[in-house]
Amino acid sequence: MTHEDVHAGEHRTRARCLPEPWMCDVFHIDGSLRDIRVLDTTRVEWIAVLERLRAVADETEVEHAYPQLDPARPAVADLFRAWADDPEGCGTGFAFRARFGSVWFFSLPCDEEEIEFSVWPEDILDGSEVAAVLRFLVEVATASQRRALLTGETVRYDPGMLTLISHDPVTGITSHI
Repeated sequence: MTHEDVHAGEHRTRARCLPEPWMCDVFHIDGSLRDIRVLDTTRVEWIAVLERLRAVADETEVEHAYPQLDPARPAVADLFRAWADDPEGCGTGFAFRARFGSVWFFSLPCDEEEIEFSVWPEDILDGSEVAAVLRFLVEVATASQRRALLTGETVRYDPGMLTLISHDPVTGITSHI
């Protein structure tokens, strides 16, 4: 199947309006999520990213299991302190979601050493939604001051994994496959 066949097939089967063929490659629906990652992080970068997203996203939501914290808008640093003391660990302490345009990005923090958000590829139907993904990627990279990557879904990042889109905050360059 050629690059053009994939692009045409996406438009035909999903009524997509993606303006560039590479976008069809990146957001081709294969049943898996797409992950936005920042590698080699600490709690400091996590907090900076979540606070930045709260400031610039169209909407954010937090769900948490900590009765001692504000139920609607807990302080991000307090969420991480409570999470660190949580014996249940990964994915049980809190969830964070941010909406850019019509696209929702979500995270269940499991690891301070890698920031990871997910997005459903079937939510990316046109150029404005691709722009929302790019804006989110840039905001995460800017807040963490580290390269942000959009990859396929995995449990842990593997250095040989294909990077679909990346943004380097040092150079200001966004690149794609």
